[in-house]
Amino acid sequence: MINKYGGRPIPDTGLLAFGSATASTISLSGHYAAQQLRSHLLSSLRERNPADVYLEEMSRLRSEFIDLCGLGELSGLEAIVSASGTDAHMLVARLVAGTSSRTTLAIMVQPEETGSGVARALAGALYHRYPPAMNDENVGDFGDVNHVESIAIRSEDGSLRSIAEVDDELEATVLSAVKQYERILIVLTDVSKTGVLGPSPDRVLELKRRWPNIIETVIDASQFRLASSTLVSYLRADSIVIITGSKFFSGPPFSAMLLVPADAACRLMKRPVDPALRVNSARAEWPPHWNGIMSLHNASNFGLLLRWEAALTELRDFHSIPAEGVRKVVENFYNAITSWMSNSQQLSLLEQPALQRRPTENQSTWDQIPTIFPFILFEFNNRRRPLRAEETTKIFNRMKADLGGNARGVRRKILSARCELGQPVLCGEIDGIPVSALRMSLSARLIVEAVCEKDNSAEYLVERAISVLEKVSLLAKNRVLVS
Repeated sequence: MINKYGGRPIPDTGLLAFGSATASTISLSGHYAAQQLRSHLLSSLRERNPADVYLEEMSRLRSEFIDLCGLGELSGLEAIVSASGTDAHMLVARLVAGTSSRTTLAIMVQPEETGSGVARALAGALYHRYPPAMNDENVGDFGDVNHVESIAIRSEDGSLRSIAEVDDELEATVLSAVKQYERILIVLTDVSKTGVLGPSPDRVLELKRRWPNIIETVIDASQFRLASSTLVSYLRADSIVIITGSKFFSGPPFSAMLLVPADAACRLMKRPVDPALRVNSARAEWPPHWNGIMSLHNASNFGLLLRWEAALTELRDFHSIPAEGVRKVVENFYNAITSWMSNSQQLSLLEQPALQRRPTENQSTWDQIPTIFPFILFEFNNRRRPLRAEETTKIFNRMKADLGGNARGVRRKILSARCELGQPVLCGEIDGIPVSALRMSLSARLIVEAVCEKDNSAEYLVERAISVLEKVSLLAKNRVLVS
């Protein structure tokens, strides 16, 4: 059994897992933690109401998350649990829109660089996670409630647009929108599918200072490649933050959270929750004092709880190691992988941005170093040309298979490796050829292994990553192996 991302619901210790930019297969420790919680739940449910058990466990989950991330000092911080980053975007879009008769405008980066359903979610599209109750009345607004505009952060050939261009386009959009809309939701992506941060935090926060009664800011940190100090800085800047447990922290897919700082929570709670959210969100997933949550069903989603329990295990392990150890592993990995790719004929690393988070960042942290490495595949047939997007997808789909077959020697070793990369991301055209980028990603789990295990584990981490790159290069060079 595999999920929509090609992952298994049980640990796969033989997999070279560098696909956390998309999703990860559950770890041994995460699986054990989920099994332990499952046993506890089954025992509790023999004597207690499911809704009461779910409420208690969701409260524990929020408290543990806040403590692990060092957010306890932020008085009034609220956490809303969600099934996915896409669902979290929908929740914040609905909260900001409220019941205003004038439509809200949401501004995001180009859809190719974020989740496939994010644009629809920001429009307010509802995803049915819970079945309707027998006595449900058709209340709430089930239609789209917002307009959505997007700003490109990469050009049509996949190259980076300058951050000044992106910021200027954002400002021009806002200047026009303040004349038409009662509310504007600016989504700052940190980071995108290919590791880009945009628009810049200083421009976004400057715009918010100019129109504090119109603009709300949301940090789309679904990748969750943030140091705790960066997360705290965003929240102190009165920005709502979306995180997931399934990207960098390599928990099972479909586990997210919406972090709402105190001032933003006060503003949003002036407008009650739209009853239409009952098809997507359960009462226990919200803070108990949030205005209007009694209109939501007292339902339970123990699968969501178990997925988050596995993610908490990864979070706990990561935050138990010294920050300096994390930075050394990330820096060593970045230097080794970018150096290898720069000398490859089959791979071309997409332009990497500087991760500048001024004015939120105030110290040297590991998250200033890229941990997503997007690359285009090339072949040689008289001349070097990029592989078409569909050819890249075929190679991606074969990376997890043992293709050793009748190969011999080094070639057999390379092809036998079972490897995981991030799903292809469409990146426009090069020389008129539609292309997509595969992504090698560093995860919290891999960093913990490199810091905590044997003496040469950081070097071993790099060796495994290079094994993945060698296989994808060989498949690009010999596509007959993919058919």
